[in-house]
Amino acid sequence: MELVAHSPRARKPATAATTAVRVAWGAVLTVCPAAVLRRCPRAPASTAADTVVRLLGARHVVQGLATAAGVVPAAWTVVPDGLHAATMAGLALGSERWRTAACVDLAVASAFAAAGLRATRTAPAAGRPQHQR
Repeated sequence: MELVAHSPRARKPATAATTAVRVAWGAVLTVCPAAVLRRCPRAPASTAADTVVRLLGARHVVQGLATAAGVVPAAWTVVPDGLHAATMAGLALGSERWRTAACVDLAVASAFAAAGLRATRTAPAAGRPQHQR
């Protein structure tokens, strides 16, 4: 499978804004996970929880930078974000202690998935010429 660079200049402003928000959110999660967790009632403070939040933040940063660099199209973010939202829904249903944090993360992952889905609907299909209006 060959990775093809997608022109960052061809990106819509909304996609660029979503990518910037993703990288910023990921940076916050990576740099200060305990501060984020403190804002979620009942979320236990632990080194393990901080590590998980840091890893999730790092995923957002890498995913955002890959999109910004044009390595992957923004539309490809739908799958990881959708899967992440689904796992957070399961965690929210299964753990009262983590419910608030999981619901917050579910909302964020769903918003990113929706933005990626929107990018798939506004992106031209590969190989099709664009018509001038």
